[in-house]
Amino acid sequence: MNKFTQRFAAVLATGALVAAGLALTATAANADQATGNIKLYAAGSAGATSAASVLAGGSSTANPMYWGISIDQICPTGFRQAESIQIAQLGNPAAGVNGRLGGIGSFQDPSTDGVYGVNGLKPSDASIAMDETATAPAQNPYVDNNRSLETAAPALTTGTFELRYYCYADASQPDFANDKYFSITLNFDKTAHTWAVPVAKIATTTAITASADQTAKTATIATTVKKASDGTTSTTATGSATVNQTAPTAATLGTVTIVNGLATFTTAALTPGTVYSFTVTYAGDAAFNGSTSSTATVSINGSLTGATNITFDVLAGANPGGLVLSNVPTSVDLGAATYNAGLLTASNLTGFSGITVTDNRSLDAASWALTGSVSDFTSGTKTLSGKYLGWTPSLTSGPAGALAGSTVLPAAESAATGGLKVVSTLATAPIVNGSPVTVVKAGLNVAIPANSATGHYSALLTLTLG
Repeated sequence: MNKFTQRFAAVLATGALVAAGLALTATAANADQATGNIKLYAAGSAGATSAASVLAGGSSTANPMYWGISIDQICPTGFRQAESIQIAQLGNPAAGVNGRLGGIGSFQDPSTDGVYGVNGLKPSDASIAMDETATAPAQNPYVDNNRSLETAAPALTTGTFELRYYCYADASQPDFANDKYFSITLNFDKTAHTWAVPVAKIATTTAITASADQTAKTATIATTVKKASDGTTSTTATGSATVNQTAPTAATLGTVTIVNGLATFTTAALTPGTVYSFTVTYAGDAAFNGSTSSTATVSINGSLTGATNITFDVLAGANPGGLVLSNVPTSVDLGAATYNAGLLTASNLTGFSGITVTDNRSLDAASWALTGSVSDFTSGTKTLSGKYLGWTPSLTSGPAGALAGSTVLPAAESAATGGLKVVSTLATAPIVNGSPVTVVKAGLNVAIPANSATGHYSALLTLTLG
């Protein structure tokens, strides 16, 4: 029996069959082995080394499953007597030792430096390369009884499976529980009768921006899925992303569809005077891994108007009456009006105080102005014009450049309008870094005709910040 025939018979005696996988990274047989690459090739690739012939998949009924196989690592010391390629699927009820379902081919070292039983993939081999197209027996680089995937492992089920390159310690007695092996994971579709190399997904980062619509009180979150490698937009990314609110409370707001790597989401109306924070989590798709964005924040402005109820009394008996000062936060009582130089007057110089403006806008925003105007005073069906109310503004504290408004005097009875019936400035201030708070106050005084009807009069003084 010549050398080729001896090897062929010996391999058949082991029961080891072989068929390979594709261009994938193999797991090292043991911890002291470097990670290697196993590749499968189409027909016609000389020496199974043509990069153009590397397979990414194929038919699971094609015989042979491949035409060439290569690996760029050697077997571990003590496991170089022979090799084979086996099909394994962990969890398959039909699997044998270590998940093995069957062999798809056998291989022996093509070199002549040694005799059968001590060959195998060893340090003198830089790598292996088998080519099904080899025809000269003296140059045949391997012994092979290659077959189709489904013939080799008929019990294989749809899902992932391992194609293992085993290194035997004993050429005549494989030990699938203890022999070392390199392994790659492949996908199998029993219905379509195909196998394929899993496609490595592209790592991503998810970027978001959030902008507020202060009129609608909503926020729009724009999502961009990017490639982690270079930060460019993943224009072919699809799938979905979840929009989450992280502050002031945690909530899932909804899901958006990623189109060309982009998506937008608009929230429902948000609460004024509140800061909101958002993140977006991209779920990934067949080509791209998922990722979660950093936090984006928006502020929804609170109300820019406020109103204070101004009251005073014209009492029966006194000439012509007095005002009552009330310390209720929403009102200022000027007390009972008294006769003074032909008029009835009342005032409160301290009750209208502590009015605070806090400005945290960016430094390039415009200065603000706080203005006010008053309605007419009424007591039942009795009316006195708001022109009879005046104020003397002042600042309690504020940044450089803050100014109190001018004094506004009550208008004369003969004037068509005037006093705080006309919109008047209480205070103005620019934006100053580190000084966002301005506190203002005003002494309020009323002067009405001496013959005014008795009653408890009230009016609404409205402040507007803009």
